[in-house]
Amino acid sequence: KCYTGIRRSFIFEEEILPLVDNNVMGEFGKKLCLGQIYFLRAYYNLEILKRFGGYPLVKTVLTTSDDLNIPRSTYDECVDYIVDLCGQAAELLPITYATNQLGRATKGAALALKARTLLYAASPLFNDPTQVDDTFEHGKYDASKWEKAAEAAAAVIKLNTYGLYTDGKGYEDFFYTLDKNNEIILSRMCAAHNDVERLNGPVSITNGEGGTCPSLNLVNDYEMIDGKAFDWNNPEHAANPFANRDPRFEKSILYNGSTWMNNMVVETFTGGKDFTGVKATRTGFYIRKFCNISASWNAPIGKAFHCFPLLRYGDLLLMYAEAMNEAYGPDTDSKGYGLTARQAVALIRERAGLTGNIDLSETVPAGNREKMRIAIQHERRIELAFEEHRHLDLRRWKLAEQVLNQPVLGLKIDKKEDGTFTYTPQVVESREFTPKMYLYPFPQSEMSRNTNLKQNTGWNS
Repeated sequence: KCYTGIRRSFIFEEEILPLVDNNVMGEFGKKLCLGQIYFLRAYYNLEILKRFGGYPLVKTVLTTSDDLNIPRSTYDECVDYIVDLCGQAAELLPITYATNQLGRATKGAALALKARTLLYAASPLFNDPTQVDDTFEHGKYDASKWEKAAEAAAAVIKLNTYGLYTDGKGYEDFFYTLDKNNEIILSRMCAAHNDVERLNGPVSITNGEGGTCPSLNLVNDYEMIDGKAFDWNNPEHAANPFANRDPRFEKSILYNGSTWMNNMVVETFTGGKDFTGVKATRTGFYIRKFCNISASWNAPIGKAFHCFPLLRYGDLLLMYAEAMNEAYGPDTDSKGYGLTARQAVALIRERAGLTGNIDLSETVPAGNREKMRIAIQHERRIELAFEEHRHLDLRRWKLAEQVLNQPVLGLKIDKKEDGTFTYTPQVVESREFTPKMYLYPFPQSEMSRNTNLKQNTGWNS
């Protein structure tokens, strides 16, 4: 699909746009279209790079008469190509559009995509000190790649266009608020609907599909509201595990006792109405994030717009924090960008509604790069939950062997006669992650089609 998008972008640039009469679309309009084309081309290329490493770069419309046995470019060559496309796009695109043009690429989107590309390029999987050469699977090691990533993220901040959404219920409302939401850098647009709610709703609601069921592994990572870690060995925590948690927990996850549409109470205890049936959750949880309580698929029918962020300011701040921490440490802003890594993370945690340890001063000593790295990784997991970053974050950090080899956990909840509950963590499913899984395999159909395509390590057998 990415190559299809890349091909279409070249068809539009090379074959369609030159034919458009200037009286129909002036020079400004053509530049605007060209900027969007460059952005989309960069976006599709990055989606391939994140998963496969260096890949065959396609830079024109290919025909059946062309030699299609295109070899893989090196990782750094692909990065340079994408970064250049982002730069070209940023020069042509406006900072903002009218409300009826939401969803189109902007200058900020191009710069944020550049920052994401450089963040990946600086990360341990692709920027390993033990790997000194630029190959298909990783770039040439260069510690200054973190500085370039920080500079790119800072360029978005300096636009003074974006901020964390704090209206209404803040973090919750963001995911179905499009108008006057300056946290959105780029969002996937679609008509108002209730598909998300129906496909993921608890099964006790008529036709609720129970699609995405959060793991206890994730639930355990939500801190207490005072910024301290949740701990099953703490009797107070274990007795009432859903109380006084990071407010993002309540806004992201439906748990036993949650109130949902039409004031229904979610029951995920053994024998409960939402823990019964083939589509019921196996973990004890349902997703709440993205779901609008007014978007009902049963009478009375309701629909809502949804914000599925491809790029948002909260993510950008965490990209900036990560790059700044690796380049300069948690408390240094030697380049004068205006924020340290610690301050950037604190903005996220303050918006979340935590009441303690907002700036991580209780858990990350001044200047401690290693502990700040762990804190930022935690913050990305919580803030960006279900936004499709986690599996690739774990890969680029080279932590997947450690994390993704752990079993998926759920919570067995038993209701006692007095109406209280007991909670028992349990294994729901075993998982395995081997080193070859850090990069995706090229499909055999592609290997057969392109004789110059070299497979990623470990996938030949």
